[in-house]
Amino acid sequence: MIAAVDLIFAIAACIAWFCSVAFAADRFPPESQTPWDVEKHQLDAKRANEAFSGFACARNGICALAVDEGRQGAFMRIKGERLVYIGKPFEFDCVEKELDAEAAAVDDLYFYVAGSHAAKRKTCCDNSDSRKVYRLSADENGHLKTITHSERLWDAMLNLPELAAYVVPGDCNCKTDRVDIEGMAAANGRLFFALRAPNVEENAYIVGVDAAALFEGRSPRPSLTKIHLGVNKGFRDLAIADGEALALVGPSDDDPAADYSIVELRGLTKGAPVQVKELATLDLNAVNSKKGERLKPEAITPLDIKPGRYRLLVLSDGGEDGAPLVFNIPRAP
Repeated sequence: MIAAVDLIFAIAACIAWFCSVAFAADRFPPESQTPWDVEKHQLDAKRANEAFSGFACARNGICALAVDEGRQGAFMRIKGERLVYIGKPFEFDCVEKELDAEAAAVDDLYFYVAGSHAAKRKTCCDNSDSRKVYRLSADENGHLKTITHSERLWDAMLNLPELAAYVVPGDCNCKTDRVDIEGMAAANGRLFFALRAPNVEENAYIVGVDAAALFEGRSPRPSLTKIHLGVNKGFRDLAIADGEALALVGPSDDDPAADYSIVELRGLTKGAPVQVKELATLDLNAVNSKKGERLKPEAITPLDIKPGRYRLLVLSDGGEDGAPLVFNIPRAP
């Protein structure tokens, strides 16, 4: 007999194609046009300090940082309007060259960091190092306590018929669409992986799996949610706020002029039909980036949740040390 939770996620996967969102939300600038300061830290990869790609904070204030350069991660804390490193950078095991870490998440027990599971972006050649998900724990001082990894998400995605055609290794041919994980969130015992690509007929995808089973050899019970985002739109990050999923949505390609939006995916974490609502478009036009480049948001983290708004920290590529900015985003009624 199929367990009730399996049936719920199976139903959600079947009806998810009804989910859609019309992008017409108001534009919201950050609280300050000047990014927060970030403590300097010597990560081994040359461009690691410019490649913040995932950020997730636990209730005790410890945050896991993912960078898409090299094979290191780190723990941080938020102190006022500043990000500071705690402990020492740590190595992701079983990575030969580069994990291409693109997402971080946290639940009541662990931090998680996921590789993109994608081919190399510039060459489209294979990157088997990226097909790993890590489960971490840290002590109260930000030192790594435990680390383990799983390579089973790739097979879980292959077992989703609608997605399987895009779960293919790189072949140095950039004409083939492939999966590209950019966001991740943890809720109700499951991990949700938000895909930047593929965008199929204006739809983007979120893959869900049982968090413990992914690392313990049991069936991860994969589910697939398809959401209509529009042409060349994909997920860039995923976070949990007040039990619901918030998505950072941006271009599925490398369009430097594209907008980035915050979208609420109500019901996703509960296996229910997803109600999609775009809350805001991030206005980055006047931001004072130290590098002088246009920012490309990569990670969102809730700082404060009020009845009428979310206060979100946004980290970006294209700015030094993630160019942390804070946005006040109105909540859906």
